[in-house]
Amino acid sequence: MQKRYLQNDIDELLETKMVFIGGPRQVGKTTLSLSFLKRPKVSYPAYLNWDDLKSKEIIKKRELPIDPIIILDEIHKYRKWRGLVKGFYDMKKEEQKFIITGSARLDHYRRGGDSLLGRYYYLRLHPFSISELKLSSQKDMRDLLKFGGFFKWI
Repeated sequence: MQKRYLQNDIDELLETKMVFIGGPRQVGKTTLSLSFLKRPKVSYPAYLNWDDLKSKEIIKKRELPIDPIIILDEIHKYRKWRGLVKGFYDMKKEEQKFIITGSARLDHYRRGGDSLLGRYYYLRLHPFSISELKLSSQKDMRDLLKFGGFFKWI
């Protein structure tokens, strides 16, 4: 798996707060977040995706797995996600780190509710850049210009 430009920052920031990773669809938010797990697979128990029925039930029941890092993907689709995440963090921050991912603007505060102020860092993941891709030929450059940074380069 190719290392992304935010990897080191996320590692550092997780020591003190939750990390929210936002950005356009298909930019690699899930892949990046999975890289922090013991086994970087969507089947790993610490990866919970709101779009998955089993994960949704685990989240709603507040039965998070025992793991050093918990990933909550697409949790912003749940109307009361802020209060839920705040509760998880406030109760578990000593033993667990949290990565929250989603395509929506996770840093946008809507319609009141529980404040997450001071509990997270928001990072925006962008498509692959020239320096990340380590382009070595004109063909690579043409492909980048043709397909953009969303193209699967790995």
